[in-house]
Amino acid sequence: MSINEAINKAIQIAQSGNFDEAREEFMSLLKSYPESYLVLSAAGLFYVNIGDFNSASLYLNKACEIKETFGTVSALGFCEYEKKEFKNSAVILERALSLGENVEIYNKLILSLLKIRAFSKAYEYALKMYEKYPKNKYSVINLVKSGIQIGNLVESEKICVEFLKDNSEISELWIQLGFLKELIYSDDVQALQCFKVALDLGCFEANYNIAVSYQKMRDFSKAEVYYKKMLEYFPHDEDSIVSLGMLYLLQKKFNEGYELFSKRTSFVTEKAKNLWTKGQKFCDDLVVLCEQGFGDHIQFIRYIPLIRNLVKTLQVVVPECLLRLFQMNYPDIEFITFDKFDNKKQTLRITDLAYALDMDFDNIPFSAGYLASDKGDVASDKLKIGLCWEAGSAGIRTMINRTMHINNFEPIFNLENIQTYSFQVNDSFDGCNNFPKMINLAKDFNDFSDTAKALKAMDLVVTVDTSVAHLAGALGVKTFLLLPYSSDWRWFDDTKTTPWYDSVEIFKQPNPLDWQTPINQIVEKIKNI
Repeated sequence: MSINEAINKAIQIAQSGNFDEAREEFMSLLKSYPESYLVLSAAGLFYVNIGDFNSASLYLNKACEIKETFGTVSALGFCEYEKKEFKNSAVILERALSLGENVEIYNKLILSLLKIRAFSKAYEYALKMYEKYPKNKYSVINLVKSGIQIGNLVESEKICVEFLKDNSEISELWIQLGFLKELIYSDDVQALQCFKVALDLGCFEANYNIAVSYQKMRDFSKAEVYYKKMLEYFPHDEDSIVSLGMLYLLQKKFNEGYELFSKRTSFVTEKAKNLWTKGQKFCDDLVVLCEQGFGDHIQFIRYIPLIRNLVKTLQVVVPECLLRLFQMNYPDIEFITFDKFDNKKQTLRITDLAYALDMDFDNIPFSAGYLASDKGDVASDKLKIGLCWEAGSAGIRTMINRTMHINNFEPIFNLENIQTYSFQVNDSFDGCNNFPKMINLAKDFNDFSDTAKALKAMDLVVTVDTSVAHLAGALGVKTFLLLPYSSDWRWFDDTKTTPWYDSVEIFKQPNPLDWQTPINQIVEKIKNI
């Protein structure tokens, strides 16, 4: 029997549904022809068809080392995608496009790029896909999705609306349209209506977005209902599990919330081989890992002295930009950067420290301040006010919700006897050029110790919900915090003060479109300082 006949026999056995016998045939072939491209490729495709993507990747990789064809490279890219190795799938599927193309290659490539947050590149390929396949629904969906991520909101809405005129049954586009109503107009009512259309069309994933809409409208009971409905259909959906946990935390349901919130994963935590879970005892050697945003690291570093007393050795893994500040404030703690992280040691995420210590939200320590810094050399006879108006990139939904256009600060700029200073590191509104009387301190910040020095020189800080707010509060600097109508769980839906920081006063939107009311309240407060 020739090699082609043997391969065909194995394929026919697989097609008959006798997978065990087919597997034995392929194993025999691989033993006889370990370097045969045809055998390796056929074996790889067999394992793709039975859903064993690890084995499929192994054989398809070997086949591609011998000879790259459009079929084998594409199949390998799909395997990596199914394994959620999105960096690999993006690289491999780009290679596949140099050998040939079809709708599914473009689709999986763009989805891979979106997963790894390569948004501009995803948009480039989405444009190419749309040019080649303008009638294909995935072309439109991908163009809208990637367009949203790079900020092409109005254009994305136009594309969405036009395509839905003749294709109103496409549930995914209704979800994207709802998302756009939320992002462009802060209209959670219209967004909710779009998400409900998607649900009526049978898209059960819409339950998640419906829950988010209700949460943003502060209807927490309905939000909880829809998160739970989502989990009935998708019990392992991490976004829903974690979001439900954060909804509970927002309502100060400490244990209930942290039980779900602690199930989150990230690229950083996936490297940890021994991640602490509730009920585990602390090992003698413990690593605390900073795995979320800079503000989270600053907020929860307060617990470090308390956990230090419970273990023999403690390392804290921090980003480079926080290293100097934390080392100065906690000289008896060993701080290291991510490249020195020993992932075999027991690892505790910094945001889980309160949960690990069983210190609920009625027992938040060091609210008067816990970080110290020298005062920066910022001289002025006027009232010195530091400003920050943009949130970081925790996702476009969160970023837009927390961000305020700098023009809203104009009533503050018009006050007499004040000097304003920019703490905005990434100034997409070009605030310093638009308001030239404001002095740009952020351009000289190399790390958060520089930011801390400048904050200590301020008489007042006015900021949206970002790392500057947490750092100012941790330093005990008088701070006016501007919160959106639907704020992050860490502020507990509070409207005046926060148990995290005594020096922080909250000014919250009365509705999602109104920043003017809290700004006017702040202006009156400044006049009385």
